[in-house]
Amino acid sequence: MTPRSRRAARARTLAAGLCAALAGSGCRGHGPSAAAAALYVKNCASCHAEDGRGVPARRGLEPRLDLSRSKMLAKGDRGLTSQRIAWGYNTMPGFAHKLTPGEIEDLVAFVETFAPVE
Repeated sequence: MTPRSRRAARARTLAAGLCAALAGSGCRGHGPSAAAAALYVKNCASCHAEDGRGVPARRGLEPRLDLSRSKMLAKGDRGLTSQRIAWGYNTMPGFAHKLTPGEIEDLVAFVETFAPVE
């Protein structure tokens, strides 16, 4: 299995789990989509990890990789989150050249699920 096919398989698994969780919550049409989960795995998980806590080997060098501790996400600032995904921040690259504005908004909704609960 190639790295690309492993990522695709993980994206499908994550998307299926997300869909099951959303279906069980009674919320229809709200929250992140399976497509957003797949976008996250493809574009973000290599640094932020699939659980949003950051890849352990990289987290020591860049603690902000852990989205579960993100002050920005805790504040719920969707505009700033969207801007950082699009244009990057510090060592994080931007994705505006790679993703549509709609995909970036889908990612914003998805990464908000990692926000710290206060």
